[in-house]
Amino acid sequence: MSAWRGVVRARWRQAAHWVIVVAAVAYLAWKVPGFVGDITHSGRTLENVRWHWVAVAAVCSLGALGLYGEMHRQLLLVGGARLTVRTVQGINIVENAVSSTIPVVGGAGALVYAIDQLRRRGVDAALASWSVLVAGLIDTLTLVALGALVLGWSGRIGFGAGVGFALLVVAFAVAGWALLTHPAVLRRGLHEVLALGSLLPGLCPPCRDAWRTRTEQAARRLSTRIALLRPHAPRWVLLILLAVGSWLLDYLALTATVAGVGASVPWPVLAVGFLIVQGSIALQIFPGGAGLAETGLLGVMLAAGVPAAPAAVSVLTYRAITWLGLSALGWGIYATWIHTSPIHLHRHAPELSHA
Repeated sequence: MSAWRGVVRARWRQAAHWVIVVAAVAYLAWKVPGFVGDITHSGRTLENVRWHWVAVAAVCSLGALGLYGEMHRQLLLVGGARLTVRTVQGINIVENAVSSTIPVVGGAGALVYAIDQLRRRGVDAALASWSVLVAGLIDTLTLVALGALVLGWSGRIGFGAGVGFALLVVAFAVAGWALLTHPAVLRRGLHEVLALGSLLPGLCPPCRDAWRTRTEQAARRLSTRIALLRPHAPRWVLLILLAVGSWLLDYLALTATVAGVGASVPWPVLAVGFLIVQGSIALQIFPGGAGLAETGLLGVMLAAGVPAAPAAVSVLTYRAITWLGLSALGWGIYATWIHTSPIHLHRHAPELSHA
């Protein structure tokens, strides 16, 4: 009977997933005419675009997402999870789509989706959560450090200040890693998180009781598991190189888009605009930084003396590729996996059960 109820619950989840897909695709379809209309009204039609450069931008954008997915896969290998490249990349692309499309809670929803998909494929909860969160932290800290170096090199904040801030970020990352992976600190932190977990809505009564009564046991077990997830020096170098390469390809997508429009924009201007776009996305005020990202990048280009028409076309084309295009790809994979990904039947707080 319980197995039958689990299957029924899974089917209801599939129906809910289809509702999400339809809503997301409808939102993306609603945004496309606005982008095309703005390009047309800017004074330059799509006939003026050099499409080979746009294709280069699309390849760079997809490559940037692919390098991030490979970084995630390398983190999974640290814990012994050997998923195929195709599987990890699929999860990564969908995670990006969820984060870029769903308002406000898209970032959190993307993390939950990625962890759930990894668990469906046999990855334990500790490794799944650790790999998703650490990948995001490495990516974010790498961007902050690179941004400081770029701003210093371009003279925006002074070269010394840029290098100093980048080194400060590195020192903070190293010290934070040493502190958070200390057994006592890690166990205490997990205990507090698990205690809060008992307050989450939607838990079944057995799971809620397990959360409340065995949090210390679970914190000890999880901290022991996570403490084993320590990449060696060569893998750390690979992880950082993948993160740097991902951001570099994303920036090259912007430069290729500008080249496709035929605009002449100094690299420091594009670098500042790129950082503004990424900051707008990180704020999660609107899905994918919609509105804020375009306005910020366009404002920087106009302030640098770039004519309005090529600036507007560059911004809209870049965002159409990196936001709408990649999101549409992700939701396509999401829809495919609704009926093909492994069914993960509910189990009562597996991390909290007795060994």
